[in-house]
Amino acid sequence: MNEGEPRSAVRWAAVIGGILIAAAIIALYTPWVRIFDLRKIVVKGNYYTSTSQVEASCGIRNGVNLLRAPLKQARASLLQLPWIMNASLRRILPHTLEITVRERTPIALVIDSTDSSRMMVLGKDGVIVGYARDASAQFVHVSGVSVESGPSGKISVNGDVTRTLIYLRKQGLGRDLFPRIDFSNSSAVTMYTVDGGKVVLGPSSDIEERIDELKALLRTIDLADYQMIDLRFGGEARLVPRKVVNR
Repeated sequence: MNEGEPRSAVRWAAVIGGILIAAAIIALYTPWVRIFDLRKIVVKGNYYTSTSQVEASCGIRNGVNLLRAPLKQARASLLQLPWIMNASLRRILPHTLEITVRERTPIALVIDSTDSSRMMVLGKDGVIVGYARDASAQFVHVSGVSVESGPSGKISVNGDVTRTLIYLRKQGLGRDLFPRIDFSNSSAVTMYTVDGGKVVLGPSSDIEERIDELKALLRTIDLADYQMIDLRFGGEARLVPRKVVNR
């Protein structure tokens, strides 16, 4: 290798670095010179939130100086959108802004306590992301739940509700078995079966234990044979069989 080659590479790196620094200074202090003007916004990771909604919410418009664009403020605005759980923004010089969002995962439809004909979509972290357009979507229906506004302005449900729903999904006890869950009575959370039966899980405080008991019980019985299963009695399930109609 030539001894002069490393020195030449260093000189070229210094020249290129100087050019970039000069271009940045020009862009910052002479905004009328369109070196790093924003010409394209790329949005990634969105499914429930439209690209146009993300672009509008971030507040950064085409033509602005990309180096001056307030990314921190734009991210804060994006996090106000109900579906958006997290967001990151990245400048891709010379003319592109990349926005990557992570949306909330829907886990249930909550029946609106003020209007039972309306369903609210519940995210995995307990945040209500909006009203469901299609109530027949493949999510469990949840009733007897009150919602409240948190410090961030987001509307959410009690943590016991989301914890219960997530644990049921984890144990494979979903909408196909229990299309509706009622939390009206916190000491007797009740799930309803597809054929009108019900399972009383008991208080929400130790509900994971009751769900484990139910899963073990369902390995030994046919759920359709029972009108009610009551799990409130400390490890002893009370089963009420369906009435048999003689023909």
